[in-house]
Amino acid sequence: MSRWSGVCTLIATETERDDKGVPHRNESRRKVPCNVFSMSAAAYYVAAQAGVKPQAVIEIRSCAYSGETLVEFGGVTYSVDSRLISGTDNIRLTLVERTGDR
Repeated sequence: MSRWSGVCTLIATETERDDKGVPHRNESRRKVPCNVFSMSAAAYYVAAQAGVKPQAVIEIRSCAYSGETLVEFGGVTYSVDSRLISGTDNIRLTLVERTGDR
């Protein structure tokens, strides 16, 4: 595996109201390097039994992650299903496809 060869986009969303009280959703995007991991068949089936269909597992630097719940990877926007701290400097994100994206 080539270290830090992938790139993902972390998407932070924030809802603000204008002067008339109408909510508007603002997105900020930033690209960060990532490691891409394959998922074992056993882990995939365990997740599927729990009702989750994981699509990708990536690892990014902990200092780059600010709790974003959306990640664009490979041209597809995913939701972050779970976060796992791996080591002291990295965090591993399990990504699932959002409902309604297909």
